[in-house]
Amino acid sequence: MKSIFVFLFIAFLAADIPPGYYDDAEGLDGDSLRLALHNIIDDHNAQSYSSLHGHFESTDAKPDGTVWDMYSDVPGGTPPYIYNFTSSDQCGNYSEEGDCYNREHSWPKSWFNDAMPMKTDLFHIYPTDGYVNGMRSNYPYGEVASPNWTSQNGSQRGTMDAYGYEGTVFEPIDEYKGDFARTYFYMSTRYYTEDSGWDENDMVNGADLKAWAVEMLMDWHFQDSVSQKEIDRNDAVYEIQENRNPFIDHPEWVDCVWGECNTGAENQPPVANAGPDQIVSENQLVTLDGSESYDEENIALSYMWTPPNGILLSDPTSATPSFTTPIVEDSIAFIFVLIVSDGEFDSEPDSVTITVFHTNIPPVANAGPDQTVMENETVILDGTESSDFENANISYLWTAPTDIELDDPTRSMPTFISPEVDDSTALLFALIVSDGDLESDPDSVVIIVLNTLGVATDPTLNDFTFYSPYPNPFNTTTTIRFNIPVETRHPSIPLGNRAVSIQIIDITGHKVETMMNETVEAGKHEIKWNASPYASGIYFAVLQSGKKSVSEKIIYIK
Repeated sequence: MKSIFVFLFIAFLAADIPPGYYDDAEGLDGDSLRLALHNIIDDHNAQSYSSLHGHFESTDAKPDGTVWDMYSDVPGGTPPYIYNFTSSDQCGNYSEEGDCYNREHSWPKSWFNDAMPMKTDLFHIYPTDGYVNGMRSNYPYGEVASPNWTSQNGSQRGTMDAYGYEGTVFEPIDEYKGDFARTYFYMSTRYYTEDSGWDENDMVNGADLKAWAVEMLMDWHFQDSVSQKEIDRNDAVYEIQENRNPFIDHPEWVDCVWGECNTGAENQPPVANAGPDQIVSENQLVTLDGSESYDEENIALSYMWTPPNGILLSDPTSATPSFTTPIVEDSIAFIFVLIVSDGEFDSEPDSVTITVFHTNIPPVANAGPDQTVMENETVILDGTESSDFENANISYLWTAPTDIELDDPTRSMPTFISPEVDDSTALLFALIVSDGDLESDPDSVVIIVLNTLGVATDPTLNDFTFYSPYPNPFNTTTTIRFNIPVETRHPSIPLGNRAVSIQIIDITGHKVETMMNETVEAGKHEIKWNASPYASGIYFAVLQSGKKSVSEKIIYIK
């Protein structure tokens, strides 16, 4: 399990290890390493039982000078109670948490029959709340599935069913599980071959850990890495006992003794590969590709992409996130940075450049609404609703029917005088706008010029419904439909006969055919237009009655 080497090697650098202390253990693994470490840390300076409280002041004091009790401490929070290094806080009798603290043999002394020097070995003895110590009793450490008692800091006792073991256990909080795991690895090594008369129980056989205990404690060891608290305590105990806990100084040796030792090179950082540079257009879906990133030890990688400001990636933790390119005024290079991690090391950053080329989008012409006007009337066309996506300045060019003269066909709102007509006539005007680079598609507007005499004499209607022709587009025949309403003040009385004109106009503004020019009664009407004599293309069906006219674009496809 190479993943611990480097981040725990930092702890090694911070510890006060005497030069050459571990020389005899270098290059070994398995039982050979365990025996070599045993020989190094054996024959420590054993202490008296009564001296332990005094030693706690140097081995287990918090920065504020209070007792560091792992059974009551709340890392990053406020403990439910605290103890001072005074005789009044030492047990004594207790009836609940917070009464007093005593000396907790994390490896219960009944397991080694209360023998020396184990009984006073500071590496496994901690100051803890007396009541919690009593609730722990001599149960093995484990992971509780169903608690029957929980301390105020979250430590709990209950039944376990994991790692192949079922039984009652005591579970410390996660922040100190690694501390207790390395304590047990120390005890199993310090007293290796010196465990005659020791107990065999559910967790240990003498100084040897049962298989389920090894598996669980190794997990605790890797999940809760060596802390500064342990490093400082290791140094402090060394000053007293003149031996050390090798698994605090060299956490990788846990794997070497009880797992698979990696005797090769230390873990190397992975290598990020952000993929090839790309040249793309605006509003394009682009996929980044970090899949060529790799780790020499073939460890699964995690990904973290950093996009430039204003760019949103679909998933910056994916190997292949995507984004849609923005609209840009000029071509712009966007740089994306990728860092990959193997869980221990981050790679050096790698970057990829995505160059977005500006793509001019044609403007859109809007020739304004259709109009119905009288003869000799000043008519204003309106192209002001035309637009350009990039907000560029646009120029206008109107095309008028023959014999119609616009005052300025390059204005957004040109004018003309409607002509005199013998019959109501549809005039088709086309507008094209340009952004200086691209032109729009043409848009058209129909101006219906009414015969003044006809308006005066014909009964007409200014309120009717013109339905969209169907089908549209069509081949050969389409149906034109409209509705003349009844009198709104007297809904049951028809308006009577009303003059209605329906004309077909081609895209040049010329009348192709008059479909209807007669009076009709209120109600729904429909008329079919057979376009077979004419060429395929765009036409307009124009319905006019009185001063109102409407048009519908229809597309004839042969």
